[in-house]
Amino acid sequence: MRYVLLSLFIAVASTASAQQPGSAGATRPKLQVLQALPEGQLFLLMNLVADSLGVRCDYCHVQSKPDLTRTPANVGGWVWDSDDKPAKKIARDMMKMVVDLNARSFGGRSRVTCYTCHQGGLDPSRTTPMPPSAPAGTTTPLPAPLPSIDRVWASYLTAVGKPGTQADGVGTVISGWDDRPEGRYGKFELVTSGASRYRVTLTNADGTLTRQGFDGDVVWAAANDRVSRLSAADLTRMKAIAMRYWPVKERPANLQVVRIDRVNSHDVYVARGRIDATTVRTMYFDINTGLLRRELTTTDTMLIPLQEQVDYDDYRDVNGVQMPFFVQTSDGAPYDTATRTILQIRRDVPVDDALFKPPAPK
Repeated sequence: MRYVLLSLFIAVASTASAQQPGSAGATRPKLQVLQALPEGQLFLLMNLVADSLGVRCDYCHVQSKPDLTRTPANVGGWVWDSDDKPAKKIARDMMKMVVDLNARSFGGRSRVTCYTCHQGGLDPSRTTPMPPSAPAGTTTPLPAPLPSIDRVWASYLTAVGKPGTQADGVGTVISGWDDRPEGRYGKFELVTSGASRYRVTLTNADGTLTRQGFDGDVVWAAANDRVSRLSAADLTRMKAIAMRYWPVKERPANLQVVRIDRVNSHDVYVARGRIDATTVRTMYFDINTGLLRRELTTTDTMLIPLQEQVDYDDYRDVNGVQMPFFVQTSDGAPYDTATRTILQIRRDVPVDDALFKPPAPK
């Protein structure tokens, strides 16, 4: 629905009410169902609604003057508050039905969503596909025995190696290509130093320069010469992004192995842990190598859970530590998918402390 640079614009979840600043209803008076939704979640959620029905934004919304010289995801001209299309009224009624069903039957948790019935099509699914398929044999097979999370985590640490603790003035520098849909690409350089310092620079093919980072509790973003200080909530979000590039991820306190699955041709143990009241993190560990193949963060909303997935591949040895040279992130918006092909990782190299401070405005 809108052009988003994942490395600059940060969606932050909150619990704002319809009348509080930051809620979607505070600035969009014609919203009738999603008034209390945080503004930062609105467009991600609406993309998930579109994905659930296999349509795009124009199915319900009006575009008065699209700019066809721009990328398809950024043509603009949207009149979001227009009710001219009948499909919008139907969608609104369906949203009310879903919210009411979850409130009455599931304590307000978003267990039933648009995708539950639609599964990528306009006509909801009511029956199984024909001819029916049945598992082999005459009885339901028993699930495979699962290892303990301590065993899986120990295998993960062994597979990664021993990254150690970086001293002040020493960090990791990661550089490569950043590719996105619709021909958008650029170069990126990412620098981390411990868990408290992070900076990423993205240079697009058109010369646009975006940077963001944090130094302790100071978090900032810059687009060309414009510098903005961000909030504490943004810092939490950016630290989660920085952690994708740490050799070893943080272990959720209540992480448990829940099943065996398959990710990109790899058999994996699936482990799930709750981060907070609305957020669950799922981690997928390669059964054969022990390495992390995927992370999935799911955040409940009043309608559809938001999901952010990170896939890791092409692990290589870097100074005795296994690190991925392929990192792909995705959410509910097809044009948000970012594929980072890493060309070089330098660990334990000197880094200037000034790198992590906000640039001086020009």
